[in-house]
Amino acid sequence: MEESSDELLNEYILSSQLLTDGEPVRCVTSSTTSSNNSIELLAGSQGGIVSHITLPTSNNTDEPKLEIQPGDSKTRHPFGVVAILSTASLSSTSSNTELGLLYATGCKDGIIRIMDGNTHQLKFEMNGHTNAVTSLSWIEGQDNTSIPWLVSGSWDGTAKIWNINSTSNTYDCLCTLDNHENTVSVAGLPCESNTVRKLVTVSAGVANGNNITGHTVRIWKLVSNGSGSDVKSELVTKVSNDHSGPIRDVVYDSETHSIYTCSNDGTVKIRSAIDGKCTSTLAYPGNDTPMFLSLCVVGNWKNKAVIAGSEDGNVVIWDVSDGTNKDAQIIGHPGTVWKVAPLASSDSSSSCDFITTCNDGNIRIFTRSPSKVASTSVIEAFDKAVQESKATRSTGPTPDEIAKLPQWEMNSLTQGRSEGQVQVFQRDGKAIAAQWSASSQTWIEVGEVTGQNANAGTLNGQTYDHVLPIEIDVPSGGVQTLQIGYNNGDNPFVTAQNFIDEHMLNQGYLAQIADYIRQRAGESAPTLGDAASGGGGAASSGAPSSYSSAPTPMEVTPTYDYLPMKGYKSFDAGVDKKGLTKVIMKIREFNNEVSPLSKQLSSNEVNDVLDTLSNTLSITNRYHSSTISDMELAIIHKMVTQWGAKHAFPALDLARMAVLHPDAASAKRRGYWEEVLGSALDMCLGMGESIVGEVAVPMLTMRLIANSYKGGSSAAGSLMDRYVTCFAYLLLCYLRLPLTHVSSYFLSPHSSYLACRTLKCAQLCALSNNKNVRLSVATAVLNTSSYIHSSSSPSTSEAECILDVVGTILGCGKYESEPIVRSLMALGTVLLLPGSCGMEVKGLAKERSLGSTAERVASEHGELAKSVAKEISSIL
Repeated sequence: MEESSDELLNEYILSSQLLTDGEPVRCVTSSTTSSNNSIELLAGSQGGIVSHITLPTSNNTDEPKLEIQPGDSKTRHPFGVVAILSTASLSSTSSNTELGLLYATGCKDGIIRIMDGNTHQLKFEMNGHTNAVTSLSWIEGQDNTSIPWLVSGSWDGTAKIWNINSTSNTYDCLCTLDNHENTVSVAGLPCESNTVRKLVTVSAGVANGNNITGHTVRIWKLVSNGSGSDVKSELVTKVSNDHSGPIRDVVYDSETHSIYTCSNDGTVKIRSAIDGKCTSTLAYPGNDTPMFLSLCVVGNWKNKAVIAGSEDGNVVIWDVSDGTNKDAQIIGHPGTVWKVAPLASSDSSSSCDFITTCNDGNIRIFTRSPSKVASTSVIEAFDKAVQESKATRSTGPTPDEIAKLPQWEMNSLTQGRSEGQVQVFQRDGKAIAAQWSASSQTWIEVGEVTGQNANAGTLNGQTYDHVLPIEIDVPSGGVQTLQIGYNNGDNPFVTAQNFIDEHMLNQGYLAQIADYIRQRAGESAPTLGDAASGGGGAASSGAPSSYSSAPTPMEVTPTYDYLPMKGYKSFDAGVDKKGLTKVIMKIREFNNEVSPLSKQLSSNEVNDVLDTLSNTLSITNRYHSSTISDMELAIIHKMVTQWGAKHAFPALDLARMAVLHPDAASAKRRGYWEEVLGSALDMCLGMGESIVGEVAVPMLTMRLIANSYKGGSSAAGSLMDRYVTCFAYLLLCYLRLPLTHVSSYFLSPHSSYLACRTLKCAQLCALSNNKNVRLSVATAVLNTSSYIHSSSSPSTSEAECILDVVGTILGCGKYESEPIVRSLMALGTVLLLPGSCGMEVKGLAKERSLGSTAERVASEHGELAKSVAKEISSIL
């Protein structure tokens, strides 16, 4: 993709669109290769995957070459990759030959990883940050005799300077710049000499009362000794609070010798690189105020542009080529734009193309060169995706959301909590809002819920003017994706505090959440406390009089390092060509033994169809784009449901792998997995108490259940239907009612009958004499507890069954350390269920003395087990 001599278009247009691993793409960097002048991209995703893209070297129809997870599992990160930087992006004056071709990744686990740029193998890890590493930059020396330093910024409020020695695979942290106001972003500045280098850092600010202040731009001088082994930092200057919201990114432009910063306030500020003071402000041209997350500068003095990407899915481009602020161009995206970056140029010119990374899993390149414009079909598909995304945000509840609402016919059984409470019900496929009347003890219909407000929606059955997604980076490096409801006129800080208490989050998130609410709701912050001092305050600003004093301080719910469990663990061993070949061979062997012949697979099924399925499942890095046919799933169904325990266990193993494939576990396959999982449970329970001596069927059934949570909504949903219905089935047994009564209470007596056996199966398998079965049971129980905790309406009966199984595990004395840890985490997770449900579960756990039992058992299974048990005792 060489620079063209074509006359540039007036506006940017899509040039290329690339789907990576399907997860939100959080970061990208580009560079040119010395071998053939091709342009290469490295991108990191929220799923912890690095992708490598090689763009065509000429303006032709060649497709980009995409490698997802190059270097195999060596490039897989345990959490999201949110920063990436290559030595190939260093300037020609810098000695990148000393470093070689490397790239660094910043991960949410706080670790910087240095990867080989050719093999993509991990060379070494750089530890030191205590929270997510979100920004990386080079600080170069004066000439090619000096080795560049790497600088990192983190959520821990520090920036660190690193010296990398690729020859010996070592690194040194030369200096730590601490005492920043929360998240730090960094950018290297031109040096004064080889021993005096410069850096700019920016911070996100801290809560000051009910406002976020202290966001600061700092310029540093870094002075090293002759050997570079020791660096002293000197703060040259700082500028605070000239943005009205957290500063999210910073870049330096060498041509204008300017610093650029962007903020949650929807502005970009151009600053002097000498003192950091603002010389010009670029404001979002619309009425809304988006949160700018990233920015970059492209082009030279003839076609210079400043680009900012925003949380609401817009990219804004300002043409600043003549030093004036012309009308900005806005390009919508189907989701949050996490990163914008210049596209490297394969010749000596300065490229004016740029890259965006989006929450929809795509990398996109935009250009002003007519010869690089994408085909009409690609542009139309992009525009359609943008329009559909906007429509989704403005059409109200989806059919799936409506289906989860309580039936209007059952409203008499739902008690309101207070006068005027709003509750949403479903009636005839529509979402109906109703208001509680305490005097009449009835729900009064208000009307149908529609999508008149782009952010309006329902959360836990209640309507809000704004239902907003919030991604929380937890200290361990994981991610919680939650939703918060907010009504116009509410105090955003009170809403944020209630949200923190409900989800037991770190209190340090208060300011960030409140600022996010204010930006997305399109409201300015209410002035709190001024009325009392005679300043007019809330009353004069038009806010309700209840805002005239600061909110009463709230008790902060404690947070824990290990609990609750978020996400799911899976059994993916054997999902490769070698492992699948063994499974297929065993299936073919058993197929000849199965009788009658009608239960055997046909020649086409046992050969061609199985081979195709095996090939698809083995290529795990293409799961985002490959599909599983109904015919391929049908043969698994036939084996599991008809072959019996003696011959079906390799089919269970195949099902265990297939359920991890997104297409196989998509929503349309829910009924399929209900039958497969139900038949697996029938086989398992058919063994009775002799199951403690069996291995294959109980182990693979539990692993299938565990993987069902990881695989997709259909499998996990069908499992949870089982958990919900199983308790009613057990109740019928307890009341000695005939099983025919099941059909009176549930839609499908067959699935309900089978569903009730899931936890009973786990309980029986928990006493297994085989360690692999025991680990499988503990993992299935852990994933179940995580699912229950994430549910919008968890029930006490579901959690009580978890207590039963965990009690069996802790009490039998058979378990190894890893399944003990997983069982303890399952216990702790259900103890942290919100509201009255959580209180009931805690009461049941106390009655069973599970706190003391957990500590006693954990004392023999290592420090991690003891730490989790300690948190359980603290909860109780």
